[in-house]
Amino acid sequence: MNPTDRGMLFGFGVFLLDFLAWRFLTLDREWARFGIRSSLFLILSYVLWTIQISPFHVAPWADQPIRHLLAQGLGFLWWLQAAQISATILGRIALPSELRRERLFQDIFRAIVFLAAAVAAVSYVLELPLGGLLATSGAMAIILGLAVQSTLSDVFSGLVLNATQPFHVGDTVAIGDIQGDVVERTWRATTLLNNRGNFVLVPNSAAAKASIVNLSRPPQLHGITVRVRISPTIRPALVISGLEDAISGTADVLADPKPSITALVIHRNFIEYEILAYVASADKQNGTQNEIIDQAHLQLNARGIYLGREQPEGGSREGVERLLRNIDMFKCLNDAQIAQLASASVSQRFSAGELIYNVKPDCPDEHRALCIVAEGVAILLAPHDGKDIELQRLAPGDAVGRSGVLTGVSNGIKLRALSNVSVFRLNKDAITPLLRQFPELAKEMLSDLLECQAREAEILREIPSQETERGGVFQRLMEGLRRLHGIVRR
Repeated sequence: MNPTDRGMLFGFGVFLLDFLAWRFLTLDREWARFGIRSSLFLILSYVLWTIQISPFHVAPWADQPIRHLLAQGLGFLWWLQAAQISATILGRIALPSELRRERLFQDIFRAIVFLAAAVAAVSYVLELPLGGLLATSGAMAIILGLAVQSTLSDVFSGLVLNATQPFHVGDTVAIGDIQGDVVERTWRATTLLNNRGNFVLVPNSAAAKASIVNLSRPPQLHGITVRVRISPTIRPALVISGLEDAISGTADVLADPKPSITALVIHRNFIEYEILAYVASADKQNGTQNEIIDQAHLQLNARGIYLGREQPEGGSREGVERLLRNIDMFKCLNDAQIAQLASASVSQRFSAGELIYNVKPDCPDEHRALCIVAEGVAILLAPHDGKDIELQRLAPGDAVGRSGVLTGVSNGIKLRALSNVSVFRLNKDAITPLLRQFPELAKEMLSDLLECQAREAEILREIPSQETERGGVFQRLMEGLRRLHGIVRR
């Protein structure tokens, strides 16, 4: 085998290595792969130069068909590698950084480079007339265009979408009835990851015709709409007041833009109200919407407005009893015991900004009381690093002061009215008879107290690390309860 034939076989071996590097070499850095392929391209160029084969001229062995064919093949492979290297370099230089992240533009740019390389290879290696080649390719393009008309529609629609930039990879969008995160954009389709964890391919032609809502723009503003229908026998001002408190009781709702409540429709069977609020990120929308609905249910019930039925009759005492029955720590009591608590409660009203609860650790036991929010929204505050931080927003049925009224130990917390708030107080003397008659109530109230303290500790990053510690705390609290209320161990 003469040196020319060995050189051509070596050239094909270099191309085989290049193919294997493209197919199987997995390096984290793109430039490392590019460096390896560029080195193999330079080696192939050197091999062609040493055996006197030029990719810019026809092969010199026209009288030797096999050698001539192999030389033409090497010429074509050289142009293929040149197109690959050029597409990478020119893509970095010509395409802006935001377009380099879009696969559609990368594919189109690479297709243009490879098409130019193919035309050059046919022209130089085969020495075919370029005019005839272009005419033939034009006719073929028309035929192919008719055959792949829908595909071309996707391609051009993709170009329009990339030019107008209604969304980027990573955005959360709704395209027609389909919602999800954009994970990829190609020449044919946009791939979304929906909330079920499935990939949904939306053809670019369909996306261009559909309404597109970008849920990630602006990045710090996402709207939530909740609609509720209430009986027309209930005064709208009362309903709107309850819905306003429901928004105030939802911590993730932004204050700016200001939430709004609108009475949309008045009908003989209902009045429809719309709540429009905003959150800072798209991933908070569902949770915040659920919380708004829950708060609306609490605030409307606190005003005697029950969805699905008329406003019940009854005075304020009946309203206190209804509220007590819905509090977890009092669910073990019967109707007579609930009525006993309700009769011992004292109702108070506070304006927005007023301090509702601020019992010091050294205050007399007779001043300690359990404050239960009956209407409105209050903020529970705790000192931390020299300032008060918000622990929780209290809605109707939420209580504060459990530790002081049960064990005689008051924590350093405050309760301040966020809106107009109505509370009723149960002092130590109102609870002591029930604790003595019904010891199970003490366990329920202490368990509720521990859960509240755990939530507060989690916010303050002081969560107990062992379950045994909870048991020890429970026993200490139980001993304090027995001492404060004079309960004899049974």
